[in-house]
Amino acid sequence: MPALSHSGRLVLAGASALALGGLVGGFAPMALAGSLALGGLSLAWVAAAPLPRRMRRERLEFSWWVLANEDGVRRPDDPVSVRVVLRNPTSTALTFSTPRLALSAGVRYARDAGARIEVPPRAAVSFDVVVRPAHAGRHVLHGAWLTLGGPAGLAWVPLYFPNPLVLEVAPRGWAQRPAGSLTRAAVPAGRAGRSQRRLGEGPELRELRELRPGDPFKRIAWAPSARRGRLLVRETEDESQATRVLVVDASATMRGDDRGRARLDHVVELVAQAARASAASGDRLGLVAFDRRVVARVDAADGNRHLRAVVATAGELRGVVDDDLTDVDEEGLVEAVARYFREQEGLDALRGATGYEARATLLRWIERATEGDAAMRLPVRAADGVARTLRAFCRSRCIPLPIRHDPSGAAKSLGLAHGLRAAVQGAREPRTVMVLTDLDAVAVSDPLRLAVGALRKARHRVSVVALAGARFVGAAPAGLRGDVAAARAAVEEVFLAEEQARLARHRAWLGSCGVPVFVATGAEPMAHWLRRAAAPKV
Repeated sequence: MPALSHSGRLVLAGASALALGGLVGGFAPMALAGSLALGGLSLAWVAAAPLPRRMRRERLEFSWWVLANEDGVRRPDDPVSVRVVLRNPTSTALTFSTPRLALSAGVRYARDAGARIEVPPRAAVSFDVVVRPAHAGRHVLHGAWLTLGGPAGLAWVPLYFPNPLVLEVAPRGWAQRPAGSLTRAAVPAGRAGRSQRRLGEGPELRELRELRPGDPFKRIAWAPSARRGRLLVRETEDESQATRVLVVDASATMRGDDRGRARLDHVVELVAQAARASAASGDRLGLVAFDRRVVARVDAADGNRHLRAVVATAGELRGVVDDDLTDVDEEGLVEAVARYFREQEGLDALRGATGYEARATLLRWIERATEGDAAMRLPVRAADGVARTLRAFCRSRCIPLPIRHDPSGAAKSLGLAHGLRAAVQGAREPRTVMVLTDLDAVAVSDPLRLAVGALRKARHRVSVVALAGARFVGAAPAGLRGDVAAARAAVEEVFLAEEQARLARHRAWLGSCGVPVFVATGAEPMAHWLRRAAAPKV
């Protein structure tokens, strides 16, 4: 429906005042002038009503695409330029407002509401808009709202152009080179996917040196020491390749902020930094993500293709849509997808249709809308094929589904136990296992104790990096004053105090199992935690 512009509202106010003043004061010319102005405004509104149908009939064109960056990489918070082209096929000039974009959560757009776009007859106009993705992963620009000016600019009609545009954003820790990924030439020679020679207990002699305090007695080279008259020790080397596995918490408590400040967003950045460190050192890296079960798993290996898979798997953790991990039933799932098509295409699959007919209609629309979309082929756990397609579409279009949360901690504790066992499954050598979690809603259960004990008994190095602190609370909304600001500060203080108490409880029992707990405030790079995990305190 048309809406009055700013000028139209001024005309409405002035005409109403004239008509009312003329009637009250008994001044007929004034009342007549006001009535004529109101009539003209009504005609302008009526004339603007059929404009959307006319634009569809004459095929007003809207197209857009993402412009390539200079280095070919898109990072969180970096501006992304989108080129928009409007083509006017009519014989009259058209005036549009600046577009208002329909964006998935996690993408910000600053709109210049006062600007106008003039498109001459049978011509095209192009302009750029800038969006900023807040976190790594998949984002979708669903479409754009524009308002078209009616006669005399007194009324405007809304036009919506559904044209989904996918935006893939790499973590900052990985997107630091052109082309968005490491190349084989970027890895030091002899270190890509091969064992490295390091000081150790191997059979190969590196050098003879003088005895130092702390050197093992068995390393003394007695024959060379006798010949030279002083104690010498053998410095040997062996071929070794460290194996690290990151066990990542992907539960509901790690989410909750779409502005890039969620704990899960920081974990994705840490995983990307770990992948770059493994590419430089030639070490093996694996990833296990858990919620109430193991959500994703990439077995430990080396090589750039494998490391890209690790980073991509971490980036996909925001798009969890499995039926046992989300808190939405079948009816709610159908309603969410139907609402998307209703808002995007103006088509209602639920109107006048049975449940079976509505699902069949949605499946046809999904097949048409997602042809060639690789995201639809990713695995999804669902009750049947229809639910799988609907859930895969939610992931493809970034339609959020609420994550299921168990406040008792039993489910997440069991998932962590499964994640720890998966991290060392099939291991033939001691591994460094680092758990990245907030330790929220984790109960100290027997399965978790047994899993931790089994890893320690097998001589795996296990450490926990707990993400905590004010950085993950979220920034306060702008404009809070007085009692509201004081109340928010009090709630934040209580939240942080409970967090510290929770960390103290977990540090006590994990410490008794020989597992150190480090607290990450969000400012430390992954290299810091890798160094600490390499030789944890026991």
